[in-house]
Amino acid sequence: MLKTEKNIRKLYNAKLLIISNDDNVKVTIENEFDDYFKELKLVNGSLEALELAVSNSYDLVIIDTNIKDYSFDEICTEISNKASNLPKIIISDEENNDDIVTAINCSAYTFISKPLRVKDVKLAIIMCLNQTKRGDKIEFQNGIYFDEYRDQFFKPGGVLIDFTRLEKSFLKLLIEKRGEITDYDTIKDVVWKGKNMSIYTMRNIVNKIRQKTYYEIIRNHSNKGYVLEENQK
Repeated sequence: MLKTEKNIRKLYNAKLLIISNDDNVKVTIENEFDDYFKELKLVNGSLEALELAVSNSYDLVIIDTNIKDYSFDEICTEISNKASNLPKIIISDEENNDDIVTAINCSAYTFISKPLRVKDVKLAIIMCLNQTKRGDKIEFQNGIYFDEYRDQFFKPGGVLIDFTRLEKSFLKLLIEKRGEITDYDTIKDVVWKGKNMSIYTMRNIVNKIRQKTYYEIIRNHSNKGYVLEENQK
């Protein structure tokens, strides 16, 4: 269970869209999920939901069969057609065969019956995002990204970047400090664990990282330290 809790905390980067006209779902989401995700957006109408779903701003959508404006079949099908890569979890207070068929036809990850058990929903979200590789992803130029869940760097197509321990530790430190200059002493303490290290060794590590990715990923501030480029939105 400790490992599961650790993975749940790693969903801080994930953005969730919830479509429901059920007040009980609204209360559950607001009370139990706020601390786990980077962003939670709860809407009860299908028109607004469809606009948000196709915006490519969310990592996963939870669709309740209880919604306004459209039928469940209509909104689920529309989202599948216009945002085909957006993972879906379906929740419902009825195990209606037609709704189950719609969920299957729209490639939903799972179908969860109400009343919701928070633990079940959280685990379904974790597994769905992990399998679709959309959660916990920090993206850079040229399709390169860092998957925090798997703690690895990848090229487009899921090709692993073969960083050494020092190279990987260096990049992870800059990610943690992104938006600010990381000074040489901090890099020495964290990456080299305080062991002897020359500025030339550090420059060599930076050059190797650039060779395996691209030059602009790390920027040098003379006599100050290094900063990571802004990650892609």
